Amino acid sequence: LEAGPQHLVIANRTRARAEALCAQFADLGPVQACGLDELEGRRFELIINGTSAGVCGEVPTLPETVLAPAGWCYDMFYAPQPTAFVRWGLAHGAEKSLDGLGMLVEQAAEAFRIWRGVRPDTAPVLRALRAG
Repeated sequence: LEAGPQHLVIANRTRARAEALCAQFADLGPVQACGLDELEGRRFELIINGTSAGVCGEVPTLPETVLAPAGWCYDMFYAPQPTAFVRWGLAHGAEKSLDGLGMLVEQAAEAFRIWRGVRPDTAPVLRALRAG
Protein backbone atom coordinates (compact mmCIF):
# COMPACT_ATOMS: atom_id res chain seq x y z
CA LEU A 1 0.00 0.00 0.00
CA GLU A 2 2.95 2.34 0.55
CA ALA A 3 3.73 1.97 -3.17
CA GLY A 4 0.36 3.55 -3.96
CA PRO A 5 -1.53 0.97 -6.04
CA GLN A 6 -4.83 2.07 -7.55
CA HIS A 7 -6.42 -0.68 -5.50
CA LEU A 8 -5.50 -3.78 -3.59
CA VAL A 9 -7.80 -6.78 -3.26
CA ILE A 10 -7.41 -9.39 -0.55
CA ALA A 11 -9.19 -12.58 -1.60
CA ASN A 12 -9.67 -15.55 0.68
CA ARG A 13 -11.64 -18.78 0.65
CA THR A 14 -13.94 -17.04 3.11
CA ARG A 15 -14.93 -13.41 2.62
CA ALA A 16 -15.00 -12.81 6.39
CA ARG A 17 -11.29 -13.57 6.72
CA ALA A 18 -10.48 -11.25 3.83
CA GLU A 19 -12.57 -8.51 5.46
CA ALA A 20 -10.72 -8.96 8.76
CA LEU A 21 -7.37 -8.49 6.99
CA CYS A 22 -8.64 -5.45 5.12
CA ALA A 23 -9.78 -3.85 8.35
CA GLN A 24 -6.20 -4.02 9.64
CA PHE A 25 -4.83 -2.09 6.65
CA ALA A 26 -7.72 0.17 5.59
CA ASP A 27 -6.02 3.29 6.95
CA LEU A 28 -3.01 2.73 4.65
CA GLY A 29 -4.80 2.93 1.31
CA PRO A 30 -7.51 1.51 -0.92
CA VAL A 31 -8.01 -2.12 0.09
CA GLN A 32 -10.99 -4.32 -0.72
CA ALA A 33 -12.05 -7.78 0.44
CA CYS A 34 -13.69 -10.61 -1.45
CA GLY A 35 -13.96 -14.36 -1.48
CA LEU A 36 -12.04 -16.41 -4.05
CA ASP A 37 -15.42 -17.24 -5.56
CA GLU A 38 -15.98 -13.52 -6.27
CA LEU A 39 -12.97 -13.08 -8.56
CA GLU A 40 -14.74 -14.16 -11.75
CA GLY A 41 -14.74 -11.33 -14.30
CA ARG A 42 -11.94 -9.40 -12.58
CA ARG A 43 -8.36 -8.97 -13.83
CA PHE A 44 -5.22 -8.17 -11.90
CA GLU A 45 -1.77 -7.00 -12.98
CA LEU A 46 -0.15 -8.68 -9.96
CA ILE A 47 -1.33 -11.74 -8.08
CA ILE A 48 0.48 -12.71 -4.87
CA ASN A 49 -0.21 -16.19 -3.59
CA GLY A 50 -0.02 -16.18 0.19
CA THR A 51 -2.00 -19.39 0.68
CA SER A 52 -0.70 -22.69 1.99
CA ALA A 53 -1.79 -24.46 -1.23
CA GLY A 54 1.82 -24.59 -2.45
CA VAL A 55 2.83 -26.85 0.43
CA CYS A 56 0.74 -29.58 -1.22
CA GLY A 57 1.73 -28.60 -4.76
CA GLU A 58 -1.65 -27.02 -5.44
CA VAL A 59 -2.88 -23.69 -6.76
CA PRO A 60 -5.72 -21.70 -5.18
CA THR A 61 -8.96 -21.90 -7.11
CA LEU A 62 -8.69 -18.93 -9.47
CA PRO A 63 -10.64 -18.01 -12.60
CA GLU A 64 -8.75 -18.74 -15.81
CA THR A 65 -8.86 -15.06 -16.84
CA VAL A 66 -7.93 -13.41 -13.52
CA LEU A 67 -4.38 -12.51 -14.62
CA ALA A 68 -4.20 -9.44 -16.84
CA PRO A 69 -2.15 -9.73 -20.05
CA ALA A 70 1.56 -9.42 -19.20
CA GLY A 71 0.68 -9.49 -15.50
CA TRP A 72 2.99 -10.83 -12.82
CA CYS A 73 2.58 -13.68 -10.34
CA TYR A 74 4.43 -14.06 -7.07
CA ASP A 75 4.27 -17.14 -4.88
CA MET A 76 5.40 -16.58 -1.29
CA PHE A 77 6.13 -20.32 -1.13
CA TYR A 78 9.36 -21.58 -2.69
CA ALA A 79 10.76 -24.96 -3.71
CA PRO A 80 13.75 -26.37 -5.63
CA GLN A 81 11.57 -26.57 -8.77
CA PRO A 82 9.04 -23.96 -9.92
CA THR A 83 6.00 -24.09 -7.64
CA ALA A 84 2.55 -25.00 -8.92
CA PHE A 85 1.54 -21.33 -8.69
CA VAL A 86 4.64 -20.16 -10.58
CA ARG A 87 3.82 -22.70 -13.31
CA TRP A 88 0.16 -21.57 -13.28
CA GLY A 89 1.27 -17.96 -13.80
CA LEU A 90 3.48 -18.85 -16.75
CA ALA A 91 0.75 -21.00 -18.29
CA HIS A 92 -1.66 -18.06 -18.01
CA GLY A 93 0.61 -15.56 -19.77
CA ALA A 94 2.49 -13.97 -16.86
CA GLU A 95 5.35 -11.75 -17.93
CA LYS A 96 7.09 -12.77 -14.70
CA SER A 97 6.17 -15.56 -12.31
CA LEU A 98 8.45 -15.82 -9.28
CA ASP A 99 8.66 -17.74 -6.03
CA GLY A 100 9.44 -16.53 -2.51
CA LEU A 101 13.09 -17.59 -2.25
CA GLY A 102 14.27 -14.04 -2.92
CA MET A 103 12.04 -12.72 -0.15
CA LEU A 104 13.49 -15.25 2.30
CA VAL A 105 17.09 -14.36 1.41
CA GLU A 106 16.44 -10.61 1.52
CA GLN A 107 14.76 -10.89 4.93
CA ALA A 108 17.75 -12.83 6.23
CA ALA A 109 20.12 -10.19 4.84
CA GLU A 110 18.15 -7.42 6.49
CA ALA A 111 18.17 -9.27 9.83
CA PHE A 112 21.94 -9.72 9.48
CA ARG A 113 22.27 -5.96 8.85
CA ILE A 114 20.26 -5.17 11.96
CA TRP A 115 22.34 -7.49 14.16
CA ARG A 116 25.78 -7.02 12.61
CA GLY A 117 25.62 -3.61 10.94
CA VAL A 118 26.59 -5.05 7.54
CA ARG A 119 24.20 -6.02 4.78
CA PRO A 120 25.44 -9.07 2.86
CA ASP A 121 25.38 -9.18 -0.93
CA THR A 122 22.42 -11.45 -1.67
CA ALA A 123 23.05 -12.13 -5.37
CA PRO A 124 25.66 -14.87 -4.82
CA VAL A 125 23.48 -16.47 -2.13
CA LEU A 126 20.49 -16.63 -4.47
CA ARG A 127 22.65 -18.03 -7.28
CA ALA A 128 24.03 -20.73 -4.99
CA LEU A 129 20.58 -21.68 -3.69
CA ARG A 130 19.11 -21.80 -7.18
CA ALA A 131 22.05 -23.94 -8.36
CA GLY A 132 21.11 -26.53 -5.78
